[in-house]
Amino acid sequence: MTIKEVAAGAVISRQAAGGTLEKGLAIVEFVGERGEVTASGVVEAFGLSRSATYRLLDRLRVGGYLQESATAGAYQLGPRMVVIGLAALNRMDLMHVAPPLLGPLALAAGETVNLAVPQGDEMVYVYQHDGPSSIKVTARLGTRRPMNCTSLGKAYLAALPEAEWAPRLAALTYVPLTPRSLLTADALRPELELTRERGYALDDVEVEDGVSCVGAAILDYRGRPVAAISVAGPAERMPAKRPTVVPLLLQTASTVSTRLGYLP
Repeated sequence: MTIKEVAAGAVISRQAAGGTLEKGLAIVEFVGERGEVTASGVVEAFGLSRSATYRLLDRLRVGGYLQESATAGAYQLGPRMVVIGLAALNRMDLMHVAPPLLGPLALAAGETVNLAVPQGDEMVYVYQHDGPSSIKVTARLGTRRPMNCTSLGKAYLAALPEAEWAPRLAALTYVPLTPRSLLTADALRPELELTRERGYALDDVEVEDGVSCVGAAILDYRGRPVAAISVAGPAERMPAKRPTVVPLLLQTASTVSTRLGYLP
């Protein structure tokens, strides 16, 4: 099989590689499929000039997406691609591991259970399971909520290394969703300290009127938070249910974390 035939089979074909970004992605995919390529191989596969090829390869190398291999003049995938690949793998593992455990939690708690992942200063809801007594809440799959308000976001932030808190809280976007939302780093930090101490976070009508939540972080094999789960219910009944719901929440979060490779 020739280099051109291999390149033609790439998902990002050379015909689609019109702009610099597309060309770079196509080259990275091409290198990933072959394991190792030379600059001349890229020139032949994509029909680029030698000068354009060397510029793209150098930019990808500087960014860590490619690195020079043991073969003179050849390139292979770089360390940045390993990090990206592991991150994607961990996220896919999360969606494989967590949902089967969240249904029983929703059934036992009787309320709505949410799974969310961080994106910027928000938590994105990626899974939801309603319990037998659950009420209708506004958050649905794909919904984004600010970290400063949600039990999901607080649990995630509290599980970060404490050395990261100051810069993270200083740069955080504080969004007021109800009069109870915490809107400054000085207000949020004590809440994170309390969350870390007791092991779970609270949303006391800070996101939605009449709704209260408890949340816990999901940790990966490095001990870093990658997601969070919460139990949401009516504000008038959740405080009385916490002694029952919180242990169930923490046990589920611990089980998911363990199955993602976390060792306390």
